[in-house]
Amino acid sequence: MIFKCLLILPMILLTGLLSYGQNKPNIVRSSIRYDVDSLPVLKADFTQDTMYLKYFISSSWQDVYNTFHYKGGYEALLAYCDSLYFKRESDIDEEPNGMALYTILFDENLKIKDVRILKRLTYNNSKYDYDTLVKRILWSTEGKWEKEDSNDHCKWYLYMGYFKVR
Repeated sequence: MIFKCLLILPMILLTGLLSYGQNKPNIVRSSIRYDVDSLPVLKADFTQDTMYLKYFISSSWQDVYNTFHYKGGYEALLAYCDSLYFKRESDIDEEPNGMALYTILFDENLKIKDVRILKRLTYNNSKYDYDTLVKRILWSTEGKWEKEDSNDHCKWYLYMGYFKVR
């Protein structure tokens, strides 16, 4: 019995020292976001100090970057979207007063390839298909985006934002 304790105790101590005495590699945590149709859209891989975003394209995860912006800035994007958004006559008595969290996927030339609604906040599509309206407005922003660095040659770009549904 004493012989077994003498063998087991050093093994336990050495295992503890070896596992905590070395610098461990960054631990990766992953989080996947689905759209309102329950299809995978975004995957975020977290290390100790960095987050990597991937978009689900053609049944595989592709790296995406956010090194571009709307010409004129965020306020110009809001003004443009508000100018195209219309209030339907049937909504006069009933305001949805909600927001849609959306993503826009661009290729290397900033051509829109995909628009997805990730989450509906305080509205649904039971009386009117607001998702289609939001997507149509966002698709119409094509050609109004620019890269921050013209030498940037990433394959995929991602924009994420909120659209106010009134």
